[in-house]
Amino acid sequence: MKPKSSVKRVVLQDIADATGYTVNTISRALRNKPDIAQSTCENINRVASDMGYVQNSLASSLRSGYSNTLAVIVGGVSNPFYATMVEAIHDHVQALGYTVLILCTREDPQQERKAIEIAIGRGADGVLLCPSNDYQPNVAIARQMNLPCVLLSRRAEDDDTDSAVCDEELGGYLAGKHLIDAGHRKLGFLDRHETLYSTERRTHGLIRAAAEAGIPNEDIHFYRTPDESATAQTLRQWKAQGVTGIFVFCDIDAWKLMEQLTQLRMEHDFALVGFDNIQGMLGIPTPLCTVDGAMRELTASAVKLLLSRMQGDDSPPQHLVFPARLVCRGSCGNPGNPGSIPQP
Repeated sequence: MKPKSSVKRVVLQDIADATGYTVNTISRALRNKPDIAQSTCENINRVASDMGYVQNSLASSLRSGYSNTLAVIVGGVSNPFYATMVEAIHDHVQALGYTVLILCTREDPQQERKAIEIAIGRGADGVLLCPSNDYQPNVAIARQMNLPCVLLSRRAEDDDTDSAVCDEELGGYLAGKHLIDAGHRKLGFLDRHETLYSTERRTHGLIRAAAEAGIPNEDIHFYRTPDESATAQTLRQWKAQGVTGIFVFCDIDAWKLMEQLTQLRMEHDFALVGFDNIQGMLGIPTPLCTVDGAMRELTASAVKLLLSRMQGDDSPPQHLVFPARLVCRGSCGNPGNPGSIPQP
């Protein structure tokens, strides 16, 4: 058995003994309540700090019924897309006095269910969820427990859960048009994941851009890659078929593809466009044309919507959609591509 620490936790009674105030006064002063003189609050907070007092958040949440904690459930923080999403949410809620509980699912519905159960068990006041493909039964668990939930970046068409997403069909359209405007008439779409809802919307947009340009469906090639060796074979086939422009599902996969093309000595054979504009948030030095999904605006609105639900707003579900925009950095093969937005 692990021995108990010999260090005694400082409690309100200890601060009361040290200052001569009642426990009630100490409690209210530590929360800077207006009925306690400012000088008294400052003195008590100083003494508490010197004594090493740390507020017992669990006890506070049991008394108030609120934990001031928001659970953020994402696929994984090793992906810069999720990492920047979590950081943006943290920036929005920290000033409001909320703590962020980050949980990862690896895009696995079972792990997603466990994450929601953990959020419930930890007394989270609300959940921001970047959902897996089969997320709806898991959201139903949160709903049964009256835990407000807002979906981030993805949602099924028939779902009535609050959501904040970017217009992914518009994003796919902009990516396709960008490649077409740069002179590419045979296109490929490369996807490494089974992100059903996002993939469908982005490919629909790509197909629409091609149709407007008079490009037949047989000149658009779609491929979900299981591994790099299979991707290499597909790339060689695409080159033989005359494909010159590739829309990649996301920026991370686009950069991985760039590296693979270099290894295959095919780096000059294909133009690339990604999705997410990670470079605009992290300053990654390898230039990549991409679709910006309004991450900061999306997360700010999602937080605002979640807070309103936590405060009792029971109006009909809201589905917030933010416009995508194209950012050109030259990987399309034409840095002066009309209609693009050149950025560093």
